Amino acid sequence: MWLALALALFAVSFAGIVWARRRGRREVKVLVPVDLAARIEAATRAFAAAPPWAPASIADAPETAAAVETSLIAGDDERALEFAEAAFAASPKARRWLAWALVAKSQPAAALAQLDGDDHPFSLYLRARAEHLAFEHTTGARESVPPLVTTADLAVLTLASGRGAATWLQGATEVQLSSAQARAAIGEHREVTARCLERGLDALERLPGYADAAYLVARLSVKAGLLAQARGMFDALASRMDGRPDREAFERDRRDLADPAAAVAAAKARPVAPTAKRSRSLKVL
Repeated sequence: MWLALALALFAVSFAGIVWARRRGRREVKVLVPVDLAARIEAATRAFAAAPPWAPASIADAPETAAAVETSLIAGDDERALEFAEAAFAASPKARRWLAWALVAKSQPAAALAQLDGDDHPFSLYLRARAEHLAFEHTTGARESVPPLVTTADLAVLTLASGRGAATWLQGATEVQLSSAQARAAIGEHREVTARCLERGLDALERLPGYADAAYLVARLSVKAGLLAQARGMFDALASRMDGRPDREAFERDRRDLADPAAAVAAAKARPVAPTAKRSRSLKVL
């Protein structure tokens, strides 16, 4: 199963796309750098060798930074946001901690508003996570750490293979998905994944011991079709996930990486909203 998914994802990222209802080949611009696999492997080795890094160790961290982090580790997102808002009220320099709490609260757009002009590697990680989370929310996901295989991932995989897709529409109006719309959806999925993966790698290379950035890179590597590299990063992360609020999500992702059948079934079956209707304009998986 994963071989087929990997080949399809790899095709989306690195090669031409065979569009639904058409058999002719199209030339597309390669948007994912060819050195990503080597970068992920190097980042995995550096992560395994580096001591753990925590955002509270940043030189200009506010006094409440440790409290924000402690609350997030305890899974208390509300308390973390309270600490972050108090820190931001005292000093605008605390905005990256506010962004962190907002991402954990599944509010990526609000988080991104706090990160303009901030090029600290921690902020690069937050931007990568928030941008990709915002994209996943627009395509139906709702959690702060969505499933490894979402409805949008599955639709793009099958559209790119030319086999059609089980497509769920937001809202109650039935519409037809044109080939131009399909191209746009596939292109956006590819471009967002590549950009966020590169940004996550930029952060991890500068903060090699940061487990949050490593986990984001591992997840996005799967979506880019780099499964061997993703597995390597997941393996390197395993010993560092104890006591983390995303430990359950991490274990779920490892199970889905080993056997994606359940994840694929969930992506097929779950609509993006209670009022969603299935499109009749595409073949169904």
